[in-house]
Order: sequence, then C-alpha cells, then structure tokens
Amino acid sequence: MNRRPSALLSVLLVGLAAAGCTRQIVPDRGPTAYYQTAYPAHDTSQDLERVLEAVRRIEVTSVYETYRFSEDDAPTAGETLDENVLSRAVESASRVQTRSATAVVVSRSGREILMLTASHAVHFPDTVVQYFDRGRPDDRVEAPLRRIRSVSILRRRSNWVMGLPPMDPFEVLAEDRPRDLAFLGTRYPEDADPREVPTFPLPTGSSDRLSWGSFVYAVGYPSGYPMVTRGVVSSPGGELPGGFVIDGLWNEGMSGGPVLAVRGETDGLEWVGMARSSAAATEHRLGPAEGVVEDHDPWRPYEGPLFIEEIRRIQYGIMLAVPINAVRDFMEEHRRELQRLGYDPPEL
Repeated sequence: MNRRPSALLSVLLVGLAAAGCTRQIVPDRGPTAYYQTAYPAHDTSQDLERVLEAVRRIEVTSVYETYRFSEDDAPTAGETLDENVLSRAVESASRVQTRSATAVVVSRSGREILMLTASHAVHFPDTVVQYFDRGRPDDRVEAPLRRIRSVSILRRRSNWVMGLPPMDPFEVLAEDRPRDLAFLGTRYPEDADPREVPTFPLPTGSSDRLSWGSFVYAVGYPSGYPMVTRGVVSSPGGELPGGFVIDGLWNEGMSGGPVLAVRGETDGLEWVGMARSSAAATEHRLGPAEGVVEDHDPWRPYEGPLFIEEIRRIQYGIMLAVPINAVRDFMEEHRRELQRLGYDPPEL
C-alpha cells in the first residue's frame, strides 16, 4: 500500500513529459533587418564559389624614367619637357612599378568582356613632377617660374588579366577617380570559348539599406590569393564620404573586389559594394639609401648620408568600400559610351 502513491506520481510525471514533447516553443526573433546582422543561417559556399569564378586578378606594370636636375640649371614649370630640356638632367634612372588588384566581370558581349575595378588600381599618370620649393609655404614664386627638381615620365605599361587563356591586354574604358571606379575592357581569344568567363551571378542590392552591424563578405585577390573574408558594416547610409567601412581584413590586391550582404528574409546574397582600400597612416623614417645597409659592416657605426623615406602603414581591420549605388550611377553615366565601344553594360 505504501508504494501506490509513488507509482501514481511516476505515471503523472511520465504523462506530463509526454504532453510536453508535443509542444513547439518558437522563440521570438523580433523584427528582421533588411540585411542580416549575424552569420547567415544557411550554407553560402556555392554562391561564393560562383562569385569567385566571375572575379579576376588583374596586374598593371609601368616603367617610369626619372630625371633629376640641379637647382642652378633646373627647368621651370612653364617649359616644355622635350628631349633638349631632359638632357640637362644631372642623372636619370628607370623605375618599375607593379600593382595588383581585383576586377569583377560584369558582362560579356561576343568576345568583348567588360570588368569593374577600383580606379586607383589602374591609374598611372603620364608625368609626375616635383619642385624645389615643395613644402615651403612662405615662397611666393609664380607657378610658371617654379623650378623642377625631378620629373618622372611614363615610358610604357602593360595591363593583364591573370588566370585566363592569353588575352588582349585590357584597356581602361572609363574612369571616375573621386568615386574610385573604373571600367576595363578586354577581348577573349579567337581560339577559346568566351563562355569560360562567367559574369557576376548575384543580384545587386541597395547600399542605402545597410545598417550598423550588417554582416558582409568581401571577395578578391589579396596578395594574389583568391580569398573570401568577412566583417560587419560601420558608417552605413553615406555617413562616411565615399562609402562605408568594414572591419574585415584587407591586403594589397583586394581593391575592386565585390562586397556581399545577406538578405534578412531570404538569406540570399546581394552585391552591395566594392572593396576600395584600407585606412593608412603616413610615417617618415630617416635612414640610408636603399642597398647601403646590405653592404655595411654591422659592427661599425654608419657615417654615410641619410635620407627621409615616406612609408604608408596599413591599418589592418579597417576596409573602405564604395557603395553599389555609386557603381550603379557610374554605369548609367557611361552606358552609351560603353555600348558604342561594343560592350553590353548590364542593368545593376
């Protein structure tokens, strides 16, 4: 008799547990942001792989000839820099610059391929001039009379799309330096199928709908490696002149890569911007000329000439991005021009 209450209690507990198993408690997730502010809830690897197939590494190599003049015989800014003037240089030297970046294939029309990248990645001025009165705010020399310390002249450059069959070098079709955008064009070889170059597969979104903390991916070729990185958005909605900020990793070569956000309702990826650059600080360092240290005895004090070197320090973890709305405006401004050149700009 003493065991009956315990048995009855066991039956009640089992019954309550069974009844509880049939209830589904749905947590209140609250309002859904237009773009998610957390990791995506589903697998995005296939979409990211398709994006990488439409993203290409580009490389630009330029060769500058630099002429340095003595102050007594230096040309003025008003003179034409012809061969007679350049012959007055006390010394000259060649310098090679190589710059890598990322480009997005946005359309293909026959064999004509249209790509988008950052303007600073492909912009090399024809002439760079430095003056003797640089950095002297008290000088009142009229502009045409300023004496030239050195002039660097672009002698040749080469533009290549990497990771594809041999193609014609790309050319810069349109450029907007303030917004840091450029359209590139190249032609696929006659003996290859241009369909081997996929165009960007995802829909474009609206950068105005990004919010503080929006989760994004950035895709590109930092240091030449195909890579996907992630981050969250700061300063959305045009609060920062020229774009928004991502706390993702950035390395040289990432410029021009697409930035992707995750839609709140559908979990789908949308193109919302373009990786532009990283924040950086300028430092000045006093040291010997390049190549001297390798030949110097470390056990003896250095007594040679010293030079001021300007160094740009990248602030890793701060990536600047151009909003897709600016890309869309840039496309519309140059649509007719691109069509006249034989390209088929898409509707973004």
